[in-house]
Amino acid sequence: MTARSPPDPFGPYAFTLAPAEAEAAAARVGLRAALRGGLTLSHHAPLAAFALILLFASILALTGFISRRAGELTFIIAAAVFMIQRLATHWRIWRARQGGKAAIGRLQGDGALTTTIDDDGVTQAGASSNVRLDYADCEDAEDAGGLIYLWPRQGSPIVLPTRALRPGEAARLLGRIKGRIGGTRV
Repeated sequence: MTARSPPDPFGPYAFTLAPAEAEAAAARVGLRAALRGGLTLSHHAPLAAFALILLFASILALTGFISRRAGELTFIIAAAVFMIQRLATHWRIWRARQGGKAAIGRLQGDGALTTTIDDDGVTQAGASSNVRLDYADCEDAEDAGGLIYLWPRQGSPIVLPTRALRPGEAARLLGRIKGRIGGTRV
């Protein structure tokens, strides 16, 4: 019989988010929320439809199936609809970014945070809040811009700056978290 060694301990990590880190995290949270519906559906499909309408109207107008004036009117209407759709998309992204700023603002308002990682999940405690995120409730984990994000299926992520970790520990920690997230999926 061989004795199993306990897993490498990770944490607790104590840190305070710097303003630049909070801003980067808020932008990432907002962008991820805005793109949750899918980039192809909300961004590329309207552009493709606009181009196809212009092409189709041009061909019909040049071959004489519709009048030149009707072709021009189709161009104007298609451009107006496309611009309205783009405005709505930009407004949705702006709102999502504002939501990200609010979520990270609450996290930053807690001051000094302590993140503890165990076998079942991650706990982040601050002055006024204590957030627990089990691996089964996580969608993904990533390291971007010096911050490790644990993305829940619903709600705000847990953010951990890599500067709070020992050198070389970020890759091991992220690998362990991703393995636990993948191991809990059914």
